[in-house]
Amino acid sequence: MTAMTTRSIQRPFRIALRGLLVTLVGALLTIMIIQIVLRYGFNASLLWAEEVCRYMLIWLAFLAVPLAFERGEVASLTFLSARLPRVPALVLACVTTGLSLLLCLLLVWYGWRFAEMAGRAAIPALRFILEDLFGDNAPPTPGTFWVYVALPIGMGLLALRFAGDLVLCARAIPGGQTLEEVLDRARLEMAE
Repeated sequence: MTAMTTRSIQRPFRIALRGLLVTLVGALLTIMIIQIVLRYGFNASLLWAEEVCRYMLIWLAFLAVPLAFERGEVASLTFLSARLPRVPALVLACVTTGLSLLLCLLLVWYGWRFAEMAGRAAIPALRFILEDLFGDNAPPTPGTFWVYVALPIGMGLLALRFAGDLVLCARAIPGGQTLEEVLDRARLEMAE
């Protein structure tokens, strides 16, 4: 896959993910502001607001992980690879990225299994909302599966990023690039 193809695939994905995150933050702030105004201004409250905000924060955290990683906002230890020669540094990057990819895939697998096992209960906040809107004719309430599935989806997105980095580092070994060049190119593509 060429760099142009990689960029053409990643760019719309990043734009869509950023748009989704901005929408979630906007909805979260709107619900919180309404809740604050109602609680302190009118001595009333939305029964479901805090629970919905908690679920939105969970989704925000897991969906934002791949973008935070790309921006260098996730902790990493690079002191060893910075002191190694080119090939050993790239091999170390391949090993650590491969292990990170494996961890993400394990979290996807076990996160999905947990969501299936523990996600059968109805989401109480949505039940309140649906009953308020539709009364006795309310549709079935979605289960907590949709809250728990945020973990495997977020880790799956991060795994895709690690897989791409693993390919870039592995291709750099025979290609003569240094680890810094590979990481700088990945950051440059991310900024576009």
